[in-house]
Amino acid sequence: MRRLLANYPAAGLGTVVRLARDSGVSDPTVVRFVTKLGFSGYPEFQQSLLSEVAAHMASPLTMFERQSGLRGDPCCAAMAAAGEAILTDVSHGVYSDTSSAIKLIANRKARVFCLGGRFSRHLAAILHAHLVQLRPGIHIINGSASDLSDALIDLGRRDVLVVFDYRRWQTDIVGFAEQAAARGVQVVLFTDPWLSPIAKVAKVVLASSVQSSSPFDTMAPALALVEGLVAAMTAKLDAQAKARISIFERFRSANRITLEGAADRPQEPARRRARRMRVNR
Repeated sequence: MRRLLANYPAAGLGTVVRLARDSGVSDPTVVRFVTKLGFSGYPEFQQSLLSEVAAHMASPLTMFERQSGLRGDPCCAAMAAAGEAILTDVSHGVYSDTSSAIKLIANRKARVFCLGGRFSRHLAAILHAHLVQLRPGIHIINGSASDLSDALIDLGRRDVLVVFDYRRWQTDIVGFAEQAAARGVQVVLFTDPWLSPIAKVAKVVLASSVQSSSPFDTMAPALALVEGLVAAMTAKLDAQAKARISIFERFRSANRITLEGAADRPQEPARRRARRMRVNR
């Protein structure tokens, strides 16, 4: 098992003899191991690995070609597929490790850094925007390759990196997380069911579905997971967190950041209001 995971999935794509030799066990031992995993034999096991490899390499172009024959309203189909994906994740218990993630993120002695890829950086930004209201020491990392490299300098054992990385995984995000882990940073990974390579160095892995009826993977289940984690953290608020939220609200009100009531709402232009009154008479 250790040998397979150390070079997954490549280690399982060779022959039984090679995997047995590299693992230091007999050929029958490998076959029995595969059977315990629920496969009828080594060929079925390899076919499953090949399917995973194909899923890893899926791009919008290949997915478009695969789904171009779908009929019906594409908007409704995509929304329905996203909802089904969320329900599937919940029923399969993929969110069971959120308590471990919350424990790391809620530790006030640790700084927390949020990082994401091309699309998933928006998820990182949403999580960051919520966490800054709950506790101090929350940061977001973004920018060029040079910026990412520079950000590594000050990271250490007292820090937590919350990273989002979904198929096709980004080399810069994977490289950053691996280097951060090597510096002692504890990594919380949000990823897809096929698991980003970052999973090898992560303390906690939270995987959510990405399958969609469109050519692009859905981020809806990942967003639901982020919001669920925030809700769970909020439910465990202590006095310090509640006081922090009160301060946020006080400053926002003082600076008129949000509209609090009827008095704060933009007034309807007088000409339009007069015209509406004439129509209603």
